[in-house]
Amino acid sequence: MTPPDSRRGGTLAACLAVAGLVAIAPLSADTHLLVVAGVGGEETYTERFHLWSTRVADAAVAAGLRPENVVYLGERKDIDPERISARSTGENVLAEIAAVAERSRVGDDVWIVLFGHGSGAAGPPRFNLPGRDLAAAEYAAALEQLADRRVVFINASSASGGFIGPLSQEGRVIITATKSGGQSNESLFGGFLAEALDGAAGDANKDGRTSALEAFEFAQREIERYYRQTGLLRTENALLDDDGDGLGSPEPAGLEASEATDGRLASLRYLAQEAEPSTLTAEARELTERRDGIQRRIDELRLQREALDEEVYLAELQELMVALALVDRELEEAGGGDGEPDP
Repeated sequence: MTPPDSRRGGTLAACLAVAGLVAIAPLSADTHLLVVAGVGGEETYTERFHLWSTRVADAAVAAGLRPENVVYLGERKDIDPERISARSTGENVLAEIAAVAERSRVGDDVWIVLFGHGSGAAGPPRFNLPGRDLAAAEYAAALEQLADRRVVFINASSASGGFIGPLSQEGRVIITATKSGGQSNESLFGGFLAEALDGAAGDANKDGRTSALEAFEFAQREIERYYRQTGLLRTENALLDDDGDGLGSPEPAGLEASEATDGRLASLRYLAQEAEPSTLTAEARELTERRDGIQRRIDELRLQREALDEEVYLAELQELMVALALVDRELEEAGGGDGEPDP
C-alpha cells in the first residue's frame, strides 16, 4: 500500500500539472482539416476517393468549421475545381501541412485525413500520390511543425498500418485502415469513416458531436458487418493509437478505461460540433467560442482524472461546470444558447 504522504505528494504534482494545463488552455480554439485524396489508378477509385473526401470536407463546414480552415487536395483539380484547392502532390501536401502550422495556434485541433491506396509490404510505408509518394517518415517529420497542436492523423488507405510506428506520439491520435503494410487489398474503411463523420451516424452517445473514437468504432462495426454479410475473407483490420506506444489497438477502450490505454484521447477529439446558426449575433458567437473553450478544458481534466485526488478533481470540475453554466445562461439571454453542460 502506498504511504499517504507519498500519495499526497504525487497527487500535488499531478494537480499542478493539470492546473497548468487548464490555465494555459486557450479560451477559444479553432479546428483545421486537411483532406488528401491520393491516386486512384482507375476511374472507379478516383471517383470513390473524391466522394469520400468531399463528404468529410463538406460535413465539416456544415457542422461549423470555418471554410478557410478546410483544405482538400485531390488527384486532379479538374474533377472539382471549386472544392479542390490544389493537386495532391507530395510537394503540395507538405506545403499545406506547413501552412496549417502557420495559420493555427497553440491548442488548436488539426485533423489530417488521407483517402487512397498505400504500400508497405516491401520497403517503407507510403501513401500513393500523383508523382512522388510520401513515406510515413516524411509525414512524421512534417507533423513536428504541429507539436503543440492537437493532431488527429487518419490514413484510410490500404497497407496503412505501417504509419502508426513512425507517427505515434504522446498527445496525438493515429488511425489506420489496416494493421500492417501487408494488407494491401482495397480498403473500404474510409467510406464508413466518412459516413460516421457526416451527420449523426457515428454519434454513439448522442451528444451532438462525433469523436475520433466514435468514428473509428462505427467504421470498425460496419467493416465487420460487410465481411460477415458478403462471406468474404476480411482483408483489413483498422487500428487506433493515442497513447504514444506505437502499437495501436483494434478495440480501443475509451475514457472509461481503468488505466491509460488507446482510445482515451480519441474519445475527446471532435472534428466538428453542431453548426452555429447564421443569425447568431456577434455577442452570441463570442459566448459560443467561450463555451467551447470551457468544454475543452473539461475534456482535458477528465483525461487526467486518474492522476488526481478525487476531491481535487471534483473541485476543478465543479469550477469549470459553474463557468459553463454561467456562459450557457448568458447565451440563452443573448438568444443563442440551447446547450446543456456536459458532465
